[in-house]
Amino acid sequence: MKLCDVEPIIRTTVSAVIMLIVFGSELVTIGQVSLFIWVRLSGIPETLYVIHELLEGEIQMGRYIKNFDEITILKVIKAYLVDGLSHRKIQREILDIPAPDNGGGYIAMDILHHYGILGIHKSILSDNNFEDAIDEYTNIKTVLVLLEEYIELEKEAQKKIENKDFVVDSKTTVVKRETKIRINQDALRKRILESYSHECAICNINKDDLLICSHIKPWSIDEENRLNPSNAICLCVLHDKLFDRGYFGFDKDYNIVICNKSDKIISDMLTGLRFKKPIRDIPDKKFLLYHLQEICK
Repeated sequence: MKLCDVEPIIRTTVSAVIMLIVFGSELVTIGQVSLFIWVRLSGIPETLYVIHELLEGEIQMGRYIKNFDEITILKVIKAYLVDGLSHRKIQREILDIPAPDNGGGYIAMDILHHYGILGIHKSILSDNNFEDAIDEYTNIKTVLVLLEEYIELEKEAQKKIENKDFVVDSKTTVVKRETKIRINQDALRKRILESYSHECAICNINKDDLLICSHIKPWSIDEENRLNPSNAICLCVLHDKLFDRGYFGFDKDYNIVICNKSDKIISDMLTGLRFKKPIRDIPDKKFLLYHLQEICK
């Protein structure tokens, strides 16, 4: 008998074992049932692996949730409910975790299922109508209220920057204080990357995951200018670290100044580089002077 002949039998047997385990547990949830059915359909090797994990008592819904902070979780939920992205795409683009085409995305799915978000909920907020969604999907009302607050804070942060209100209000509301700070930082990062055309100001690195919204006068020192786009420069991860640690700065004409901390290797690496002015939000010279005097000591 060929493998292709016995595969349906194996799959049926595996499915029966899974359902026996699931319905024999007092801790079963809809999310768990969904996960097990999804794994069954993903292929024999993956399914047998899950059987092993189940027998060892390793698989629990929400096992990955503790690995992510609130804002990352909210981004995952928004991507699914508002943008309608697949589990795989969410896992790749938001969680930055590989997700193979065959059976990938289970970590993103695990996060969503932890909050009771299933396939029927995908894209329910594509029109951003939270009021109707909250009335209709009462079982996930709590997470919908949290997501609504998150999206409103995103809009508020963008408006603050546009209105030149650069002070961050980090008072706790529905979301955590740390999440509110991150929302504001993300809004500033988005603007700065756009201002520099998604490219490092002094080299040709143009991959978003390698670009940093680098503060000139540190966030912790100047509360009045935390969201000021003129207090930030788009730099790649390497040049951001060198700038942040005071290995180089910029003079009033935006020329690169190699500071005393730099050795020959770093000096040679920076020599010949030129600052590329952004399409908007040119760095304020008073912040650059502060950086030269206080950071590049």
